[in-house]
Amino acid sequence: MARQRDYKAEYQRRIANAAKRGLSKSQARGHARPGEKPIRGSNVARGDTKLEAALTALRQSGTQVAAAKEAGVSVERFRRFLRENQLAERQGRTWLIDDRAPREMLVLSNGQAMQMRLDGYEQASLNGRYLSAFKSFISTNDSEFLSDFVGLSVRDAKGKLHPFETDENALYRLAASGSEIFEDIYRLITI
Repeated sequence: MARQRDYKAEYQRRIANAAKRGLSKSQARGHARPGEKPIRGSNVARGDTKLEAALTALRQSGTQVAAAKEAGVSVERFRRFLRENQLAERQGRTWLIDDRAPREMLVLSNGQAMQMRLDGYEQASLNGRYLSAFKSFISTNDSEFLSDFVGLSVRDAKGKLHPFETDENALYRLAASGSEIFEDIYRLITI
């Protein structure tokens, strides 16, 4: 026969153990108040494709409700995902998105084409604009496309800077190397 549980004693034990650790009664019960740290860690992890799609939609739409609806997740779940991963914060009427997930992209630097992990959305966006300008330069032979990137560099996930290749001859050599370098624009790395 199964042993009868003493729920009252379990509750008292949980409250006493939490008090020893300096936690509040609400934290001990497992329902921390707003502003209090929960006892257990977050169970909402990066890597859920629907939540990542909602984050992308938030960049475009600017509202959490529309982004969550477009991605097919509940608004509450999406808000908890943003809050627990500290991905966005409200500034006035707009959302500032702070997405630092590393992205693996092709980088053209020092006469070489290398796959690198870039540090966040801004660096990946800058590198993507450079690769687009490189492609336009190769197809039109107009060096004006590269003028915006002279002296600029991209930061990898380790913090090292890699200057963009703007030497026209080196870029022609890279384009003639025979490999299709624009097959994958980037790959989001989830941990």
